[in-house]
Amino acid sequence: MDEKRKGEIALVFLKYRMSREGIRLTPDLKRDLGNVAKETGIPQDELKEFMKIFIEELLEKIFGK
Repeated sequence: MDEKRKGEIALVFLKYRMSREGIRLTPDLKRDLGNVAKETGIPQDELKEFMKIFIEELLEKIFGK
């Protein structure tokens, strides 16, 4: 399995889990993203951008446009 397909599967899986379990939108989210950035090596700005897009997509799916 190539890396692109792994990424596609991971994103679908993440969306599925988050739509079932929810996302905590608390003031701690920014700090949590900072911790994730440190542990994974993914820049915090990229994580913030990803989460913004991800949350918007989930909200659109739930509430429609």
